[in-house]
Amino acid sequence: MNNAPQESDFGDETAAYTRLIQRVLIILLFICASTVIGAAVSQALSFSRVLTVLALLLIASLSYLQLPYSIRRSTQVLVLGLWLGVSVSTFIFAGVHSANLLTYPFLIALAGWILGRRWLLAVTAISVLFILALGLGELTGVYHPTARAPVLVVVSTVIGNLLAIAFLTQTAYRSLTHQRDHAIALSAQLASQNHSLEQGKRDLRLILDHVPAGVASLDAEAILRFSNARYAELFGAQAEDLLAKKITDYMSPEGLVFMTPYWELCLKGEVTGYRRSYQDPHTGQARVVDVMMEPEISQDNAVTGVFALVIDVTDKLHAEQQIRDLNESLEQRVVQRTAELESAMSKLQRTQEELARSETKATLNTLVASVSHELSTPMGNCLMTAHTLFDQGKSFQLALESNQIKRSDLSNFINAVTQGNDLMLRNVQRAAELLKTFRQVANDQASEQLRAFDLAQMLTEVIDTLAPSLKRYPHQLMLDIPYGIRMHSLPGALGQVTINLINNAYLHAFEGRENGALRISAKLVEQEVHLFFIDDGVGIPEENLKQLFQPFFTTKTGKGGTGLGMGIVENLVNKTLNGTISVSSEVGVGSCFEVHLPLNAPDAPLPDQNSGQT
Repeated sequence: MNNAPQESDFGDETAAYTRLIQRVLIILLFICASTVIGAAVSQALSFSRVLTVLALLLIASLSYLQLPYSIRRSTQVLVLGLWLGVSVSTFIFAGVHSANLLTYPFLIALAGWILGRRWLLAVTAISVLFILALGLGELTGVYHPTARAPVLVVVSTVIGNLLAIAFLTQTAYRSLTHQRDHAIALSAQLASQNHSLEQGKRDLRLILDHVPAGVASLDAEAILRFSNARYAELFGAQAEDLLAKKITDYMSPEGLVFMTPYWELCLKGEVTGYRRSYQDPHTGQARVVDVMMEPEISQDNAVTGVFALVIDVTDKLHAEQQIRDLNESLEQRVVQRTAELESAMSKLQRTQEELARSETKATLNTLVASVSHELSTPMGNCLMTAHTLFDQGKSFQLALESNQIKRSDLSNFINAVTQGNDLMLRNVQRAAELLKTFRQVANDQASEQLRAFDLAQMLTEVIDTLAPSLKRYPHQLMLDIPYGIRMHSLPGALGQVTINLINNAYLHAFEGRENGALRISAKLVEQEVHLFFIDDGVGIPEENLKQLFQPFFTTKTGKGGTGLGMGIVENLVNKTLNGTISVSSEVGVGSCFEVHLPLNAPDAPLPDQNSGQT
């Protein structure tokens, strides 16, 4: 077996080996120089010695030229060249008595270190054989070496070889020390990696043991190589008990029969899977598992094993069945819930309609109360005047029957009757005007017919009917609308909007205040009338503005508020009058309701004022 290092084996130490060869070459040059100097000083410098030195220099040059390309080839040139040169020089000069013999240990060590075991054995063998041959030749008289070299030549040669051997030994020691330290560091690194690997194995085992599925690895012969705790539990065993066992040793015959076709497919390189039922070895209950098998394929595309994943799907199947049962009954439940919802919505709509009618009736009741209160004054005056005239008439009749009447009495009686009739006439006319106004407003409230009217006159009539009920409040109601704004619309709906907004201001805007002001104004903008109801009341908080027109929203819960007033206003404006309404408010400053209405409402069937309420 060749243990010689290849060029790629030097790795990061290439520079170190290069420096080693360079230093060996330098030592070789030193030996050559010292030999030449020693021979020259001893006056033993001969052509053969010079030729030997030149040969060594040639060998050194060839080795140096090969060094940049290949450390191994450079060393081979150096070892072979030096061995041949030293052997020729030894054979020519002094034989076994030559100091050149010290070069062989150096060449043996250099060859073994860099070129490997074969070169070590080869250089050692041929060196030993060469020296033995020289010794035997000299002993038998076959070989007669020349006389020994002068002392200076021997000393210089020996010193050079000793320095070369010492250098090589020191370098070898440093290399061995470095390799020892590197081996120790590598050993520590391997120990750390082994520790990390073992920790990783423990972590992997911990993770797999907590996976709610069975995981197993089997070889092609169905022998278990690895499994987690869940896989072993499926067979009522511990993971370590099943390790290295064949699957036939722990799986039931029924399970084996079911699995075998899929196992054979998997060994052919196919990913397979199946579902089967089994009996839990711990509880005896029937369970269902899904089994997935995936082949383990080597680099040469051969199946070397199987990875198995076993998942208990009993609970999943039970949940799916429950979902199916729920879906089957869902339609019936939806129909039932829909019927209940429709019934609730119908009841809610009836309730809304009743409350809306109650709100409308309350508005009319307010009008009736106001008109009744206003009529009481003229009618009371008429009644009092009639009683007075009646009493004066009786007194005048008694005086006439007793013949005691005077001309002055007749004149006084005529004046009293005239004044009384005048007073009664004025009061009756006032009552008639009130009744006419009320009749018009009431007709508008009850009627759903379009008619032409003057906006200022119509709103004046509405406010006049409210005046008696508003007198008990210290607040001011100002109507700032010029006459001449003619509309063709629904005065009843517009009147109810006005009444509701006035009542809303008096009930909410001026709550807790001794006086307040509500101004109603209007202006023409092209074919629209813009009505403004502006108060200087307490204002509406931001959170209430968002819900103001929602049905049943009220801040007077439990105090008589139904929460329908503003909802009816919005419905009347938007759907009955074909307009829009908006509100802006600032707490502590007041509110402004802005109503935009067309001058001429569309001549179409009027929808129910309560329709569309929610």
